[in-house]
Amino acid sequence: MRKQVKFFTLLAALLLAVMSLPAVAGAADPAIAEKALSIATNCAKQLDGAWGDQHAALIESKKGAEFEGFESMQATINGLLAGSGATYIYALYPSGAVDSAPFIITVDGSADPDDYGKSLEWEAGFAAAWGGAPIAAEEAEEDKGGAGLLLSAYAPIHDGKGAVVAVLGVDIPAK
Repeated sequence: MRKQVKFFTLLAALLLAVMSLPAVAGAADPAIAEKALSIATNCAKQLDGAWGDQHAALIESKKGAEFEGFESMQATINGLLAGSGATYIYALYPSGAVDSAPFIITVDGSADPDDYGKSLEWEAGFAAAWGGAPIAAEEAEEDKGGAGLLLSAYAPIHDGKGAVVAVLGVDIPAK
């Protein structure tokens, strides 16, 4: 009997400790996931065509941020961020095999943009969007930059011929 009491006391203490930890990730609220998906899809559609062609030229040039139209591309994405409700917005490109390799940030339109070529660990959402299917993440994650709990969504960006040339990522507050 005494061992059972100790066990349940320890179990209760452990549960209390776990419940008092701050949330660093959590299942996405369906309404917030739908909002993130809508923002990503609508913004990506605005980049289809000429911007997508320019992105393809950016990748082909291998000049990164030194590409002649880079600042204009960044300004366009930054303009989308302003009215979207997103915290971050950025274009991604696969660094290798779409189903396993990291993706790199090519154009970041956020207030404090990441540099061209910053590598992001592979996520299934990147591959899905590269395959043409917009998708929202299943879980929100704590932003390392201090913006709180964010939920990501990804959508394909197409060139003028309809080929996927980039993935647009958006991160929105998850609360």
